[in-house]
Amino acid sequence: MNTTDTLTITAPEGTQNIEMTREFQATREQLLAAHTDPELFAKWVGPKGYDMTITQFEAHHGGAYAFEHRNPEGNDFAFRGVFHGEPTVEGFSQTFEFMGAPGEVFFETFTFEDLGEGRSLLRAVSVAPSVEVRDAMVVDMESGVRDGYAKLDDLLASL
Repeated sequence: MNTTDTLTITAPEGTQNIEMTREFQATREQLLAAHTDPELFAKWVGPKGYDMTITQFEAHHGGAYAFEHRNPEGNDFAFRGVFHGEPTVEGFSQTFEFMGAPGEVFFETFTFEDLGEGRSLLRAVSVAPSVEVRDAMVVDMESGVRDGYAKLDDLLASL
């Protein structure tokens, strides 16, 4: 388990980007599996207390994914996207769309950097369709991302 949360989230001025970095006590292979294996993915993505249902997950070039989160109050939040390029230990790219704001599609790139001694750095860049959409997303995302990565720490420790 990671005892130091190294998450950084920035929204650089003059861009449509959300940029995140986070260190993990895991290899790049483990991070790749956690992002592309639907059974593993369902165990860590999203805020604490939310249930996930994956309705589609094809982690290959052109493959689609779709999932729903249900919060403790019973509200559903659906997401979908498409993988671009073949996922590798170096990383992968995908689109990401929150179905509560259909048509506002982000393009995301995830890279995994080997830090040695079984540690890796995840870098994620999400490019929003506009600065306004980016700003609306970044306002509420930190606690969910932080919760998800804490769950990922626990999952990676069990692999």
